[in-house]
Amino acid sequence: MPIWKMTAKGPRKLPETRLKEEKVLEEQLEDWIVADPTILGEPLMVIGRQVLIPDTKDRLDVLAIDPQGNAVVIELKRGRLRDPVDVQALRYASYLAKWKFEDFENQARNFLGKVGDPDFNFNALYEDFCQDSGVDEIPTLNQDQRMIIVGSAVKEKLGTVAVWLRDHGIDITVIEIHAYKEGDTLLLQPTTIVPFQVRRFADTGRVRSDGAPWLVDGKEWHLQKRCTAKTRQLFEKLDKILQESFDVDGPRWNQKYYVAYRVKNYNWLAVITTPGSLRLDFLVKAKVFKAEDIAAQLGIAKFDREESLAEKLNLPSSVVVENRNEATDRIMLRMKEDFDLESEAFWEFLTAAYKAFPM
Repeated sequence: MPIWKMTAKGPRKLPETRLKEEKVLEEQLEDWIVADPTILGEPLMVIGRQVLIPDTKDRLDVLAIDPQGNAVVIELKRGRLRDPVDVQALRYASYLAKWKFEDFENQARNFLGKVGDPDFNFNALYEDFCQDSGVDEIPTLNQDQRMIIVGSAVKEKLGTVAVWLRDHGIDITVIEIHAYKEGDTLLLQPTTIVPFQVRRFADTGRVRSDGAPWLVDGKEWHLQKRCTAKTRQLFEKLDKILQESFDVDGPRWNQKYYVAYRVKNYNWLAVITTPGSLRLDFLVKAKVFKAEDIAAQLGIAKFDREESLAEKLNLPSSVVVENRNEATDRIMLRMKEDFDLESEAFWEFLTAAYKAFPM
């Protein structure tokens, strides 16, 4: 959509140009986004640019965190967006899935020039950012990873891949930046292409939620919007087991990506809802569980953290155990639609995980 300037002689359409023609480098585009990431249409906490991934030769353009605690890969292309930028972003997201809290802390310390500063407190910065963005309950950092791809024009192949990834529970956003020229002034108009734009009046007459329907009716959001019929049935069975058999406070529906079950005012279990599966993240004492033992007990796969994100989509039900710190581990159990919730083995696992809650 063009930009119009009102003049004494009537409306005048500003000429559209290209970033390449204006000799705008990708580095300059990075500068602008780092200076004010809301250019991309949402609050983001930038903690790095040109981030070198350990043990690889890869550098991602901009690394950020969103208010839901997700790591956000931002890839910038001055020209047309084309393959393999989507594969590149997926690869970076798969790398970040292995990062722990201290990895993000070190990255932020280096980026902000706080190396050696005894007063630097990354956790306080993170919590302040989440609260300033309107999040009541501070989410666990890096529960999931997202991708934002930014460029001048989207080719159909990339758009098709991005839509397919979103349909399979992978959070990817594609933004086109259109440039206009007025004398020596360059004007930018970012437009979100994927996910598809919602029409302006689609929510007229509905209860307002400041763009957060999970805060108005979180149950409907998770069960009707994020789950399919089969994963909804899976969740309802799981909830019944938890309510009848364990002393939990939940479900708490008011987070965008997960439903929480609390024990002693701490999240014991977060159920990440997606169309194709449920991911159960349990907080447990360190060194109590091994992924291979859980996999054998439940008859599921052990998730290899070295596999790419694309390969991860095709795995059956699977499990991985990740160390968080000296005291706690996190069990991540991905349930596909055919997972047997009513088995004795799953009951025994749930009971053990509940008893191993560290708080």
